Amino acid sequence: MTFTCPTNLYDSVYTTTKQCRERSDIKIDQDAIVQFLDNLTQESWDKHSVANGMSFPLKFDSLEQEVNILSLIDILNTGHGFRKELHEDSDRGAFETIVFGIMSFHISSSATTADALTKLTGWEVGSHFGITMQKDVPSELAHVTVSKPSVASKLAGQLQGVLNETGRVLKEKKFETLGAFVIDTAKKANGSGEKFAEILINTFPAFQDCAEIDGEKVYVFKKAFLLASSLERRFGATEPIFAFKGLEKSPIFADNVIPTMMVHFGVLVLPESLKHTVQENGVTTVEESYRLRAAAVDGCREIVEKANLKGADKIGKVEFGEKGMSSCDLDVYLWRVAKEPQYRKIPRFHCKDTIFF
Repeated sequence: MTFTCPTNLYDSVYTTTKQCRERSDIKIDQDAIVQFLDNLTQESWDKHSVANGMSFPLKFDSLEQEVNILSLIDILNTGHGFRKELHEDSDRGAFETIVFGIMSFHISSSATTADALTKLTGWEVGSHFGITMQKDVPSELAHVTVSKPSVASKLAGQLQGVLNETGRVLKEKKFETLGAFVIDTAKKANGSGEKFAEILINTFPAFQDCAEIDGEKVYVFKKAFLLASSLERRFGATEPIFAFKGLEKSPIFADNVIPTMMVHFGVLVLPESLKHTVQENGVTTVEESYRLRAAAVDGCREIVEKANLKGADKIGKVEFGEKGMSSCDLDVYLWRVAKEPQYRKIPRFHCKDTIFF
């Protein structure tokens, strides 16, 4: 079935996530926003709000090859629900596992053409991404073990599904690689980051990050917005087609980390029905994860509005530059701060039944 983005993509995301947050009875504490901005220091903001645009110390033969690698990392940016298993197996987190896998394709000169993607097997994916596919477990017989699929093998299957499906779409559209499609899309977007994301979402199911909650649509589209931002940060100064305009209006890239941090800072106040999600080993259903992610999108929007107040209304002492704080900047800040030792052990909710974050 053909997917069609809502008109006014950014506004539709902000509107539907706000409505979802309100229906979910998740509150935004305005005093906590003020406290967050008052406690924010220039040093911390400058250190954590700048992303590197996914620049890797590797040699690429062409712009298409590098864009292909970055785009594959983005479309596969999932697996947070398997964080525990991945750390146990390889001491890598979800994002590190995705990067490791795509780098494995590149370094080993394994094909990532449309045709090659359609033919990848789960075992090949497991091998490239360093995912343990089988585990020996005790059997009913003494001193005898049997081999069974590992928990993380489900992630390998999800990644295989996205890669196979992406390859099929590329073949239908007559593009050799995802990188070639992304470059063509950037040209068609004519400088609009919003239009760029819209084309991606309309084309690839792995970018169609939305759901029906309480009988109403809620749009999040994390990966598409993230790819636009990453490519602009990486190439915007050197490749005009990626110098996207309007990204300061983009919603955040809502995953499980940003809502967790916003609950920790007191900005999001959860109802009793959702408090279990931010406790140790908090597991969410797909529906619950959309409620939390939608709340994070709306909460970040309100933080940005308050952060950009001027004159006598200004809150805090941090200067955010001529363009002010953007949602993208705030997303990067919260995501990177969450990696700091004092925040790393904060329980994060997780959901294994999604390919979208």
